[in-house]
Amino acid sequence: MRRVITILSLLCCLISFGGCHRRPLLEPDNRAVLQIKIQCQEIRNVTTGIYNEKVPTPEFHTDVMRVLFYNEAGTHLLSEGFLSDKHIDEEGNQVMTGNVMLAHGNYRMLAYNFDTPSTFIRGEEQWDGITAYTQEIPDSKYRSLNSRALADERIYYEPDQLFVVSEPNLKIDAHSDITTISVEAKPIVETYYIQIRVENVEYASSAVAVLSGLSATNAIGENTRNGEESSALYIELHKSTDENIEGENKDVLCGVFNTFGRVEDAPSNLYITMQAMTREGEYAEKTIDMTSVFLTEDARERHWLLIEDVWELPVPINPPGGGGGGFNPEVDDWIDEEVVVPIS
Repeated sequence: MRRVITILSLLCCLISFGGCHRRPLLEPDNRAVLQIKIQCQEIRNVTTGIYNEKVPTPEFHTDVMRVLFYNEAGTHLLSEGFLSDKHIDEEGNQVMTGNVMLAHGNYRMLAYNFDTPSTFIRGEEQWDGITAYTQEIPDSKYRSLNSRALADERIYYEPDQLFVVSEPNLKIDAHSDITTISVEAKPIVETYYIQIRVENVEYASSAVAVLSGLSATNAIGENTRNGEESSALYIELHKSTDENIEGENKDVLCGVFNTFGRVEDAPSNLYITMQAMTREGEYAEKTIDMTSVFLTEDARERHWLLIEDVWELPVPINPPGGGGGGFNPEVDDWIDEEVVVPIS
């Protein structure tokens, strides 16, 4: 009888052990830690491959990443959240971390830096529809741009740097403890440096450029630019010098700008119209066919748009004797005068 009781006790222990061992598979833990590394060390004209060190490059940092989870087909948005815990890894990249709840299964995941003042997102309901875009410039800026080359183009502000995680096949296995999901956010916006040589640049008080033949949007799920709608980009230019230019005059107007990319099927629309306002309030304008510039090795490999044409700005009728203007404002020295003020 004792032997039977002993055998029954052992069987109960084995059943109890087996039940504890298999329970996590029947009731998996849905907790997960999401880590997003923002890869910003190899961005041309921002962190690498800078042509003109005198021109300020766009700085990037983010405090919030927005995360969206879709069903396996990408037709329904299941949940969304925000990551705000940040640290810098040994390579200098930002890493955003946060907790998520995910049952085991197959998903599509998308994440992007949320704090972008000039870049907006629409169509979040479906994976294929989520799109990044920027605002069109106001009518007041249109009125100051009179080029006929841009008559059929809508002009937009340039986008901010946008870093995107796109995971179309995210598989979460059943797990008994907290699992870690490590992904990498990569830039989908291209950054270019543009430059034109200028004569009499000292007479310009401000300058802008409008570059056409560019995509107006980007479908960030698949990272595909809009190739059907060609648009133009509004770019602010700065005075600088280029020491690589031979000769005495090394003056240039230049700028660093972001874009969703070129429209490959619209080569004939690649024009740039630059306007410089002189100190007398007059506009000087130049239009250049940019098709050949985009075909150069500098443009293809390094995103440097180096225009060889020389833009000769008109000399004002009454040129100022000193500095001034919007680029380099100056104030004359104080002049001490002694005046007798009568008091009655």
